[in-house]
Amino acid sequence: MASSLLFIFVFVVLACENASAATDVPFEENYETLWGYDHISLRNQNRELRMFLDQHSGAGFWSLRRYGSGFFRMRIKTPPKDTTNIVTTYYLNSTIDNIRDEIDFEFISKDRRPNILHTNLFINGRGGREQELVLWFDPSADFHDYALLFNQHQLVWFVDDTPIRVFKNKTSIGGSFPTQPAKVMATIWSSPNWPSPGKQPNWADAPFIADYQGFSIDGCVTQSTTSDPQCYSSNYWWNQEKYWQLDTIQQQKLLDVRKKYLIYDYCTRIPKSPECKS
Repeated sequence: MASSLLFIFVFVVLACENASAATDVPFEENYETLWGYDHISLRNQNRELRMFLDQHSGAGFWSLRRYGSGFFRMRIKTPPKDTTNIVTTYYLNSTIDNIRDEIDFEFISKDRRPNILHTNLFINGRGGREQELVLWFDPSADFHDYALLFNQHQLVWFVDDTPIRVFKNKTSIGGSFPTQPAKVMATIWSSPNWPSPGKQPNWADAPFIADYQGFSIDGCVTQSTTSDPQCYSSNYWWNQEKYWQLDTIQQQKLLDVRKKYLIYDYCTRIPKSPECKS
């Protein structure tokens, strides 16, 4: 009887913790269009958004509020066909007093591989922390979950609940960590120089269509322009001690994914960087 009650208690706690993340809300509750208004359409009672890119324009949207910590999740289906130098994104961004913090998911095509996930991190205006892996599925065939855990101890990038990258707060040994509250953003755009320099997008396959679902946000809203201590309160589930590091199962998943699918890590280029030290 006692074990049954314990199970029910744990289940209820977990359900309450993740209730807001599971809530399916309309786009306008948390987001607004940023640019490319005529290249965005809402569907399914505003619970799904479609952005498209052609030779005239791309599009983007962002959150109505800024967040100092949280668990940010979006379901995304990327454009099919030849997506050379077409970039579909989902990320946190803050530019305050010309100083940029950014935490990126970027979906790119590179070296004839259409399923590359590029992650990067800008802190105090400095980027150069790129990692890339080959996704183990076709991200254009169906929706998949992409999420970011952001608390004062770590950043964790997830794909379908599998951690693919961890960035620990190591400011005590000379590293750096994002401190500016950020908006949640998503865009689709093109470049003639990245990731394949000198190549043009194949406009014969335009328009390039990206679909987004899941517009609820679990985050600490703040008006501060710097780190907000209230956003590190343990009253927020993502700040509780069990989320300060990966558990044993998550650690093994992370190692497996990186062993099988990682194709570039800036830490091999700058191994002495404090955040690259284990």
